[in-house]
Amino acid sequence: MKKRGRIQRQLIVFSSMAGGVSDLAGGLWKGGGAKRWIAPLAIFLCLTGALLVLAAGVEALAPFIYAIF
Repeated sequence: MKKRGRIQRQLIVFSSMAGGVSDLAGGLWKGGGAKRWIAPLAIFLCLTGALLVLAAGVEALAPFIYAIF
């Protein structure tokens, strides 16, 4: 197997995350008014997850991001 670089691995994680986020947004949009209150929570969780993935990829940034949580 070919060993991938750190940036390639991080791009793979972000691209796999995009499909899940789009499915979540589509489900909330089609769900009607009863599910739309969940949208701000879903946006917050997606952004927090992306921030943690970014922090895991950049070793110098990780201690500062993990201290916030």
